[in-house]
Amino acid sequence: MRKRLLILLLALLLPFGLASTATAEDLDNREATEGLETMQAVYDVRKSDPDAMLAYLRGIATNHENLIKEGVEPDLRMVFIAEAVKFITTDPEPEIAIDHGDTLDEIAEAVDRLDELGVRMEACAAATRAYGVDNDKLLDPIQPVRSGFIAVMGYQNQGYALVPVY
Repeated sequence: MRKRLLILLLALLLPFGLASTATAEDLDNREATEGLETMQAVYDVRKSDPDAMLAYLRGIATNHENLIKEGVEPDLRMVFIAEAVKFITTDPEPEIAIDHGDTLDEIAEAVDRLDELGVRMEACAAATRAYGVDNDKLLDPIQPVRSGFIAVMGYQNQGYALVPVY
């Protein structure tokens, strides 16, 4: 039954995928970025699944690269709040390390890549305290701040657009 459903779904969706002739290289965001020299955004990262968080971290790096392709200088910030802090430490809980060790290594690499791109990253100390994460063991590019909420609000008041990553 499940296999039939999957085949039916693919049969329905495949023609739509083939109908598009535009490739990623042909696409742009000209209308959205018209007249902008700089794009300021703060990502409020609250992912509770490390695999999903990794995908978003990679997506944020791609956003940075695509902004440059659009001729816009990226000024990006990230604030890790809630459970997300459990995946940005050099000393994760044993169960998380066993279940997600490879993903945690890839998260560390993605964080390093974002740091190389100039993305500023912060972690909520209230969240690290709540989830038992030692601020001294956060991945190097990530700085602890008193409150992730205050960080997000402060960046918004400075003109940064909010991008929720929940």
